[in-house]
Amino acid sequence: MRDEPAGVKPPAKPKLADVARVAEVSVATASNVFAHPERVRPAVRERVEAAARGLGYLGPDPTARFLRAGKVNAIGVIPPGNWGVHDALRNPVFHQFLLGVAQACDEAGANLLVSCDLHRPGAASAVVDGFVFGRVEHLRDIEPARLRRLPFVVIDSDPGPDVSSVRVDARAGSAAAARHLLTLGHRRFAVMSFLRDFGSPRFHPPGRPRAADAAGMEIDQEKLAGYADALVDAGIAIGDVPMVQAHPWERDAARLILDVAPEATAVLSMSAMQAVAVMDEARLRGRVVPRDLSVVGYNDIPEAARANPPLTTVDGMNTEKGRVAGRLVLEAGPVRREILPTRLVVRGSTAPPP
Repeated sequence: MRDEPAGVKPPAKPKLADVARVAEVSVATASNVFAHPERVRPAVRERVEAAARGLGYLGPDPTARFLRAGKVNAIGVIPPGNWGVHDALRNPVFHQFLLGVAQACDEAGANLLVSCDLHRPGAASAVVDGFVFGRVEHLRDIEPARLRRLPFVVIDSDPGPDVSSVRVDARAGSAAAARHLLTLGHRRFAVMSFLRDFGSPRFHPPGRPRAADAAGMEIDQEKLAGYADALVDAGIAIGDVPMVQAHPWERDAARLILDVAPEATAVLSMSAMQAVAVMDEARLRGRVVPRDLSVVGYNDIPEAARANPPLTTVDGMNTEKGRVAGRLVLEAGPVRREILPTRLVVRGSTAPPP
């Protein structure tokens, strides 16, 4: 191997060709040392690696390699609703979902990027091979991915037959939750629905018309329909059940629902975090769960099992949902619309009414 002439500095930003020249090999051989080292004889490989170290060459430019291949081996996840990345990551439900996507990425040796709304500056140009959308309200939400001709999957909604989606049967799971309470003997209910922004809690009195978004987005409306399916069999109209709508971190909602529905013996909550908050508030008021009040949540997050008492809840299969969504994006195959089953996890927060 030739030494660099005395007093001559290595190139400011050495290239693969510089390494090949110093190691006295072809550029193709030098490239194989970094991309396919098993194809190069050990002695030659060591010579190329020594030349790279001497020049301060760190390896081929990944951006150029990805541009040539047309693939960056990474997928982007867009959080649901109006949440930014920070709010999404502190939500245990989204955290479970993200773990599932990460498992799919690990299986494929791919990377994961959590990004913001694609309509924000810079997000639409995220260097990924495809997207998982946590929520889609309008078809324009997915337009940036379509324009780039990237595979994508929508979560918790069905934008149509030409868009891949992954959902759970939230209606059946919520119906099972309400039937569980009916079987125990409950007939006086209150509902905690989901507010998908950070506004104040909203009380929806019984006996008054309610807009669809009084439940939240599409998956929340399916939950409410599930409650209605079960309650109507017992002669209870969902419109006659008091309902409070709030986002998952709103602590005032627990106080509000117990204030406006003091006669309720059971609360059906569309959020496990809100359900735990209701139990905490009931305890502060001297009511014992489940002796005086039964509570059922939705999503089996770790906080549900650790609650006092442990929360009966619907398992929304968040990790599996993320795993399936990640695989669909990475496979980049034909359109698929997956619906996963839910299950009711019965714990200590439910019992017959007093």
